[in-house]
Amino acid sequence: EVLIDAGAIVTPSVCEGLLESRAVGLLELFEHKGLLPRTLKFFAALDEADAVREALAENGNDLLTVNEAFVTACRFAHETVATLLLERAIALDPELGRKVDGSLGRAAFVNDLIEDTPKDPRRAIALGPWKTFVVGQVERALHERELSTFVAVLQREPWLLAEEYLDFQQKLIVDAALNDREAFIVALLDLGPALLRTQPPPSQAIEIAFTYAHTHLLPLLTRIWPLPNDLPHAAGLGDLTRVKQWFDASGAPALGDVESHYPSSPYMPKFRVEEYAHQFGPISVQRVLDSALAFAVINRHFDVADFLLAHGADINTKWNSHEPASILHHLVFEDNYESMQYLIDRGIDLTITDYRWNSTAYGWALYGKHDKKMADWLEDAERRRSLAADAKNAAR
Repeated sequence: EVLIDAGAIVTPSVCEGLLESRAVGLLELFEHKGLLPRTLKFFAALDEADAVREALAENGNDLLTVNEAFVTACRFAHETVATLLLERAIALDPELGRKVDGSLGRAAFVNDLIEDTPKDPRRAIALGPWKTFVVGQVERALHERELSTFVAVLQREPWLLAEEYLDFQQKLIVDAALNDREAFIVALLDLGPALLRTQPPPSQAIEIAFTYAHTHLLPLLTRIWPLPNDLPHAAGLGDLTRVKQWFDASGAPALGDVESHYPSSPYMPKFRVEEYAHQFGPISVQRVLDSALAFAVINRHFDVADFLLAHGADINTKWNSHEPASILHHLVFEDNYESMQYLIDRGIDLTITDYRWNSTAYGWALYGKHDKKMADWLEDAERRRSLAADAKNAAR
């Protein structure tokens, strides 16, 4: 408000950002300052039913515009306005009405899209109300472990398996890999999605399998994406023989083109590679070694981890699955006591703090995960290690 009052320029993209982020307080501020466009979707976001009716009466014949406003109303949980917009969308697209009336009914349809708010408004607008609803059904079935519903919806709506929806299919597999839903990946592949028949889009699926110790999913994932031939993935598989081949006779890393190794794999989505570079810096031999160490420790291949530590990997690396922290921070949310104990036994610095919250792994356990048992375990591990070090020094 201070900036606006001082004359700051508000560009259209700022107003659009308020809708995407559902920033209700800022939206009200901008409306009070007279800075919002007087368009249908902004009336919908502000829950101005009379203004919505007037806009529809004046120029409500463009289905894409109406759908955009409908998605906006649902995302802001404005049921009355969403219902108005759905009625207009059905008037413009009678087939939508037949589908909605033949499933939940209009009131329940609106409530479903409000409760299961589309997380990606751009995708929802492009898909339209019915397809957004169907996509939500499939995604919800996966997360709620409702395999029969998952299969039934995909069978009823075969367009989801077409080449046009490759990104959606790979997203389902990424979500299944993250949440260890093997049966859902099997079911999807059994339905013969286009993902099996054409060049698949780059995906995080294999990265996720290694990052969250779900490598048992690899036989399914490699039906679609090849397993990268690099040091980190060899380490994550526990293939010590293959790991050693990435070092020369003197024990120095011999990686060749460093950008052919994770986290700069050619099979990774471009945004993910750029995200890593932004957070952790350019790809380097050290980053490859540390990524390999992380994959080995997470997947409990401690012989490989020992080899990597002896050949340049840094146990105190800031590697983390999302932002700079430590391998120990990551393991807190995986309940992986065995791997945490390995790191503690090998001397990891327990005072390492993360990038965002300036918190130790203990802090993540206590305040992020609300797991006092784990926090106490980490605190006790630090105390026991300190006592052991004192005893060793005294013996000297």
